[in-house]
Amino acid sequence: MDRGGVDFRSMTEQKPMTEQNAMTVEQIRSFLTGENPQLAAQRKRHMRFPTDPRCKMCAAPFGGLGGAAFRMVGFGRFPGNPSLCKQCITQMRKNGMSGLEIPVSLVFSDVRGSTAMGERMRPADFHAFLDHFYRLASDAILDHDGVVDKIVGDEVIGLFFGGVSGSAHTAAAIAAAIDLAERASRPNASPSGVIPAGTAVHMGDAFVGATGPIGAVDDFTALGDVVNTTARLASAARAGEVLVSVAAATAAGTMTEGLERRTLDIRGRSEALEVIVLRSANEAAVAA
Repeated sequence: MDRGGVDFRSMTEQKPMTEQNAMTVEQIRSFLTGENPQLAAQRKRHMRFPTDPRCKMCAAPFGGLGGAAFRMVGFGRFPGNPSLCKQCITQMRKNGMSGLEIPVSLVFSDVRGSTAMGERMRPADFHAFLDHFYRLASDAILDHDGVVDKIVGDEVIGLFFGGVSGSAHTAAAIAAAIDLAERASRPNASPSGVIPAGTAVHMGDAFVGATGPIGAVDDFTALGDVVNTTARLASAARAGEVLVSVAAATAAGTMTEGLERRTLDIRGRSEALEVIVLRSANEAAVAA
């Protein structure tokens, strides 16, 4: 059994930024983008243990007897993101690398009118309502090979990139967004019925890695303009809608002929952004 997500220690020792250390950067980049042959071989070995769920990067099992065995040799869920194992994060940090800038795709989904709901509902009932949203949104993201980046207030963020989702990570993010919207639009989505969630997908380059000071409980997340822009798109989506940036739809090869297009002014950006309405509010109403 391998003792690390990917053994970066064998690639190079920790040194100042030299030509050898630059190789480490590229090797870690290949790890995060899913192009590292060592990671691919390790995933194949770990898949021999038929126990889900797994680390989204190295496929180390978390559940059942397989998970118990792997935890005994240093694996286990990473506290900063339970979709990943400790070893995959630890090996990067041991080389002084917290992450790198790579192409990513993001799904943001938040509940429309949650403030008013919180005023009308008892706190315990509002908590139960949001918990149903968190669960269905997380399931949709994980089922399409993404990582649940964050759950904040009434918002769930899904992160997709080569190392966890494969080269077609934008298509995976769009599939997850549609699945999420459909689940939220079902009459039994929550004890009070449909969850009015607005969802958006965008893609671009972001810093991806573990954040926080060394020795603290870190968070594995994405940072950058693409993250902020996706959040703005989600806030512009109506209940039941899925808005996808033209850049994301193009990258995924999504058929958009005949679909509604909107040009949105994004706060903090000098130029407007064109989006495709991949799932409309009317479709959500019919589904409900």
